[in-house]
Amino acid sequence: MNSNSFALPDQEIAAPFNRSRLWRAAIVWGLATFFYFYDNLLQVSPSAMKPELSLAFASTAEQFGSLSAYCLYAYGIMQIPAGLLMDRFGPRRLLTFACICCALGSLMFGIATTLGEAKFGRVMIGVGAAFALIGCLKIAHHWFPANRFALMTGLSATVGFLGAVFGLSTVSKVIEILGWRASMQWGGVAGLLLSVLLWVIIKNDKPNGHGHVLSPHAKTVNSRELLAGFGEILKHKQTWCAALYAGLMYVPTLAFGGLWGIPFLQEAHGFDRATAGVSISLIYVGWACGAPFWGFISDYYRRRNTPMMVATLATLAICLALLYIHPLSLGTLNVLLFTLGFFSSSFILAFAVVRESTRPQNAATAIGFTNAINTFGGAIAQPIIGKILDMNATANGVGEATVERVFNLSQYQHALISLPIALAMSFCLLLFLKETYCQGRK
Repeated sequence: MNSNSFALPDQEIAAPFNRSRLWRAAIVWGLATFFYFYDNLLQVSPSAMKPELSLAFASTAEQFGSLSAYCLYAYGIMQIPAGLLMDRFGPRRLLTFACICCALGSLMFGIATTLGEAKFGRVMIGVGAAFALIGCLKIAHHWFPANRFALMTGLSATVGFLGAVFGLSTVSKVIEILGWRASMQWGGVAGLLLSVLLWVIIKNDKPNGHGHVLSPHAKTVNSRELLAGFGEILKHKQTWCAALYAGLMYVPTLAFGGLWGIPFLQEAHGFDRATAGVSISLIYVGWACGAPFWGFISDYYRRRNTPMMVATLATLAICLALLYIHPLSLGTLNVLLFTLGFFSSSFILAFAVVRESTRPQNAATAIGFTNAINTFGGAIAQPIIGKILDMNATANGVGEATVERVFNLSQYQHALISLPIALAMSFCLLLFLKETYCQGRK
């Protein structure tokens, strides 16, 4: 096999899934998902830094939203190249490179003196983070049985989003002790150490005799055929429908959970930062519980669309309750935030739909395309919400460089109406999605 080709997954022969391979698969997959944990921590960290970042860079709400969104823009743009490269070169080299990018981005963000430098650091984090989930799913595809792919997708999301839980609940406290700059700088050092572990432990991209073994008659695919496969994906209506559904369904997590949730609880409901961080982190705890649950339910009943429909309607109802039921006790609020994450995590089934609707040799590219569309929804929503808030801004403080804009409940309700609108649109898209019955293409 030459350096310009690789074996097609549908041309591979599955060897017995023995105990030795199980442990090796768990270690390789576990380390990859820990990188996903790390990049999620970095992605949500600005949510806990709104006062400090607003003062450090004299930023408006729209600029604060844009600063966070630069990571998502880079993440989304890189999904297609990341998928192509992952299909071409495999997880080991790319996950190591990606972790180094995240680490350097965190260091750059921590030492930034201008908004432009901070945005560049966020771009680097986004470029590295783009490879995390694709790498996890590529490893799951090669190392685990095919009929457990949806479950492994859910488990990958669980481990990854625990990083967001840690970022929201713990980083808020760390910032108060070390300051936001030192916190990001130490995060960069941790990433450099993790990149060494990725290179050392993920020695092989495939099981090599303990799992999927290459057939001597395996067909190879070159870069031109990979690009042709991408063109095939772009023409597939099912992939577009599933990707757009995922993008809209993910808006509450990225726009609210990932950025505006902590400021919303602080400014509109009067919670302190530590309490707000812990409460918003429950969205990701809900994700950690819900993602494998929906994967298991979907695999067990051999249905994709029905679970997504039920969960989407539940997410819409919960989102409306969060915005418009007032006052809410802390206990009720926490239950709503947990269930918001639990039900919204069902959109991971869209990745299974895409994989089952796509030829196996285009699997990572199709997943990358879906994740790109999935990310752009939140990337667009974050600064738009900030722009709407700015239009109704009330500024406190003296001097442009020291102004921190604070918003009330009605202003947040007006800006965050985009969340239930996105969810309603996502449900409509499900009506056009064909049921795959968990059957993949050959």
